[in-house]
Amino acid sequence: MHKEILDFMKSQAREAGQVMMKRLHGDYRVYTKPDRSRVTDVDLAISDQVQEAVARQFPQIGLYSEESPDKTILPGRPYFIVDELDGTSSYIDDKTGFSHQSAYYEPGKGLLIGLIYYPWNDALLYALKGEGAYLEQEGEARRLLPPPDKPFDQLTYFHSARFRGEKYIELFRKLGVSDKRIIRTDARRSLLMAQGELDVCLHLRARIAIWDMAGEKVIIEELGFSHCYFDGSLVRFGQEPPRGNQGYLKCPAKWKDKFLEELPGLLPREYKP
Repeated sequence: MHKEILDFMKSQAREAGQVMMKRLHGDYRVYTKPDRSRVTDVDLAISDQVQEAVARQFPQIGLYSEESPDKTILPGRPYFIVDELDGTSSYIDDKTGFSHQSAYYEPGKGLLIGLIYYPWNDALLYALKGEGAYLEQEGEARRLLPPPDKPFDQLTYFHSARFRGEKYIELFRKLGVSDKRIIRTDARRSLLMAQGELDVCLHLRARIAIWDMAGEKVIIEELGFSHCYFDGSLVRFGQEPPRGNQGYLKCPAKWKDKFLEELPGLLPREYKP
């Protein structure tokens, strides 16, 4: 059953990628949503496509996506979690920082499948819990090995290419991170982590929508990374972050406890309880 679901998710990702690439250079309209974020006709077309396919092929499985109209989560029901077009701003700017992300959840088991597809270089990352992570590109699939261990003072850190503030740089300085260990990137961060080029992602946000991280979560955990809140509790589909959440941590599992011990005393003032 899980193999059938994974194949379906792969097929939907590639179809979404075709829509993205066909309309990449401006054949769409841009709208502003109530939360001030932007959405395009491309996001909406992919959403319609996914909604129709799920209803037709897996009517027993719910759909929880960024652009689907129903955000109700029914207890006891399995779900697809989908970000139709992650990195809409990069897409609008005609840059290659966008992807399609999806995950599959089962009650009592959690997130079981994660997938990210980068249509601009045909890189398909996916993982089935307990069975490893894979990269499929140009018709060939290979299992990814966990990145080699690194000393703490050699870890590399993610910085959003679009973020213009200083709060992350200030935190990195307190952690002793030099400029050469800071990687400014976008939706490609998951691919860089899978390839062993990026080690740590710190998100100083109280809440991140589950569709923005569900696909990545399964993949990086299969590669030996930890993915949790700053208080050490696990990120789970259908559950809100802990009260007073200060952020999200993704790092090699061996360094999780060190980060959780050090971070509270280093956070910018507005992120301290």
